[in-house]
Amino acid sequence: MWSKLKEQFNLLKLEKKRLYLVTNSDKFESKDIFLDAVASALQGGVDIIQLREKNAPDGVIVDLGSKIRMLCDEYGATFIVNDRLDIASIVEADGVHLGRNDIPISIAREYLGPQAIIGKTVTCQEEIDAALRSGADYLSLGPVITDNTKIQSPVDMGLISWANSNSEAPIFIFGEFDRRGISEITYNGGKRIIVSEDVMYAKSPEHTARTILTYLP
Repeated sequence: MWSKLKEQFNLLKLEKKRLYLVTNSDKFESKDIFLDAVASALQGGVDIIQLREKNAPDGVIVDLGSKIRMLCDEYGATFIVNDRLDIASIVEADGVHLGRNDIPISIAREYLGPQAIIGKTVTCQEEIDAALRSGADYLSLGPVITDNTKIQSPVDMGLISWANSNSEAPIFIFGEFDRRGISEITYNGGKRIIVSEDVMYAKSPEHTARTILTYLP
């Protein structure tokens, strides 16, 4: 019974989320400027924040995570930590995001507990099916490319349509796409997208986030 209640609770926390921001502080002049950008994005309607720090020392990640936790609480947003189960636990994040080659979802679930939100990156039908069987609470599907960027093996729109018809878990689309690309994604059933530098490094993350949300259903 608890497992089913947990599943329903996590779906309720995720089902209305539309704009997911992956952050990284590497290119900011200071941590305060980085946190100001995060706060501005939240003001603009970003409703999931993922803290993704590959190069920072653990102490810095914990400090940033603790502050983002407070910002997410203030704006009613969900807070996810990339990869690091230990830091997700320390900063009391809502959950963790696992890449294609990260530890199994079952191990993350055992470590963080049944209440944690666990997301998984997927690129094909087989990975989608495997992630859902393993209990992923949401899927990150991509990369979707709708501009001239050359990236190997992009996800096509047919897979987006199939995934949205066959997954009970929310699906967030990531990649490199402009306004027209977002419209193409939504035409094929996509309801949620992942953004990163386009919002974080915008002159006004708040305005950019608000604009993107007008393109989503």
